[in-house]
Amino acid sequence: MNPPEGTREHPATVCLELWLVQPNVTNGMYYIDPNQGSPADAFQVYCDFTEEPKTCLSPLQPQVPIKPWLKEADISMAFSWLSTFKDGFQFEYPGADVVQLRFLRLHSRVSSQTIQYSCSKGGRQSGRNREIKFLSDSSEQSYLSTLRDCEPSGGSGPTESIFEFESDDLELLPLRDIAVFGNQDFTQDFGFTVGPACFS
Repeated sequence: MNPPEGTREHPATVCLELWLVQPNVTNGMYYIDPNQGSPADAFQVYCDFTEEPKTCLSPLQPQVPIKPWLKEADISMAFSWLSTFKDGFQFEYPGADVVQLRFLRLHSRVSSQTIQYSCSKGGRQSGRNREIKFLSDSSEQSYLSTLRDCEPSGGSGPTESIFEFESDDLELLPLRDIAVFGNQDFTQDFGFTVGPACFS
């Protein structure tokens, strides 16, 4: 058998396998095939060898646009998934279908992902908190947290927050959607940047 090279013709099972065969390999985009069948269903991932090797799945659309999501939705006292709004969408990870994700999890111990919440230019985070949900890959549960509302900038203050997720329950990641609790007092622009889901 040919050793894995991280190419479409000779993909690695996961980034760890590529590192074991080529200890001097550098961070970058490589092909993997977790189910180890035909390389026809191999797909590209980012391999991070900075510490322990990580196999990272990048979302197809990492940027949820900054806009007044809740004002446009005209909702009150309820959670609404951004994918149900106009211009909203669920997060997809090219090549990582159900089968490939199942085998990627079999080769992994822990998963992690970050999401950045941002206010519009000229805005900042206020002292008011709002609940937010992040939909897990299994769609059977979600993470619940809080974010600080955006408001017009009247001075200094943070304009973004980072949500970090890490779990040994590998069914939870990658994240698929975001829901923000709405009421009539939130009309400011906000958005999200979805980071890669990494497995190691």
